[in-house]
Amino acid sequence: MSRNGGGFDDLFGDAGYDDRDDRRVGGRAERHRAAAASGPGRRSQDRAGYDDPGYDDAGYDDAAAYGEAGYGASSHASDDPDPAGYDPAPAGYDPAYADDAGYDGDSAYADDGGYGGGYGDDDGAGRRGGRGHPEASGGHRPARALPKLIGVLVVVAALLGAGIFGIGKVIGRVGGEPAADYSGIGEGIVVVQIPAGATSSDIGTALAKADVVASGRAFVNVATRDSRALSIQPGTYRLRSKMSAASALDALLDDASSALFRYTISPGDTVRTVLLALSERTGTPLAELEELARDPSSLGLPDYAGDNLEGYLFPSTYDVAPDTDPVDILKEAVARFGAYADEHDLEGRARAMGREPGAIVIVASIIEKEVANESEGPKVARVIYNRLADDSGRFRRLDMDSTTRYATNEYEGPLTREQLDDENPYNTRAVPGLPPGAIASPSPWALESALNPADGPWFYFVSMPQTRETVFAANQAEFDEAMAEYYRQGGSE
Repeated sequence: MSRNGGGFDDLFGDAGYDDRDDRRVGGRAERHRAAAASGPGRRSQDRAGYDDPGYDDAGYDDAAAYGEAGYGASSHASDDPDPAGYDPAPAGYDPAYADDAGYDGDSAYADDGGYGGGYGDDDGAGRRGGRGHPEASGGHRPARALPKLIGVLVVVAALLGAGIFGIGKVIGRVGGEPAADYSGIGEGIVVVQIPAGATSSDIGTALAKADVVASGRAFVNVATRDSRALSIQPGTYRLRSKMSAASALDALLDDASSALFRYTISPGDTVRTVLLALSERTGTPLAELEELARDPSSLGLPDYAGDNLEGYLFPSTYDVAPDTDPVDILKEAVARFGAYADEHDLEGRARAMGREPGAIVIVASIIEKEVANESEGPKVARVIYNRLADDSGRFRRLDMDSTTRYATNEYEGPLTREQLDDENPYNTRAVPGLPPGAIASPSPWALESALNPADGPWFYFVSMPQTRETVFAANQAEFDEAMAEYYRQGGSE
């Protein structure tokens, strides 16, 4: 005999570069004027065509870039077309005057590109202490490749520097602006739905769209710094508009924000309990839901359930958003049961035990209603299986109070003699074997107990009213002793 233990309930701008292609101002003659003004030791003026705010003249020295101060701007003269009558190798040209050898640093070159100053127009009579140069009027310093190459490299380096400078300014503008955020706890009421699998970026976007927060980025910034954000559950939330991102996170973590839109099917709840709650929350007439429960074929039940919805509404929390169809909640609850059963191979394991999967659900529901302690579930399963397997005639019936209470919808107070003797299909005191269906939604541990019963000789168990422990007995004498303790603790029939 048993006694009910109760259920439980996320440019280059062109600003630094003048695109006049670094042209040489005034052409060839202009460069020679520049050369006359920039003898050895003076800074080059080659940068006249380049305007870069990222480099100033104070920190840039052409002489250093060219390596030696002896190079003047005229060394690039070969870039321009040769002047009329120019002879690159005039007769009598003395290489001693090439480059800087013999050059005294004064204005030895005239603006027209020929030799002037210390060199006369006649046979070199006016030259300074050097050898005669009969072709002085056509004299020209030979061009060099190395200074030109170095000049190109300097321009390239300047361009790269300008680009890096420009990118730095752009990155600084993008990364330096703080995300828009409100302050305070907000105002009014806003209902927001967070879908399953949403990331912090998804949540921030949803909140910003509803004007709960000023920007999704503000929420992401807060959520990234707070590990509690990982526990945000999908569902519908009652929040405020214009909340700070930190306040919005706190509200999403507060159960009160979602309580109105959440419904939990607890282990041990019956279909009738669930239908009543859904009717109250959605306004759907109870009679419509009861009619659906009597023909639940549209809800996706497994084949072994038959026409019994009882036992197949998986204990879990469900989102009941405004305008939710309660049928969708029932379908989801059945689908969650199916997912659990598939994951744990309920059907295959039941067959391996020589039992029907539906029978496992029935046994699990009885275990759920008879005991509250998970550790006792496998022993209760063994008592049930031992009685079902007894062929001595002593235990033709299960004698479970829980099944009788289900039949009479009576879960409070003692059962009357009339109730105990009523021969309804669920009264296991009067009808042998298992009842025709489950009597509640079993929890995962109850299902596991039914699939993996303990080994033992027990035929009885008694749940004590005060200590809440369950005593198991293998024979009548042990059962009588357990019943005596039951009455001492205030138990009744």
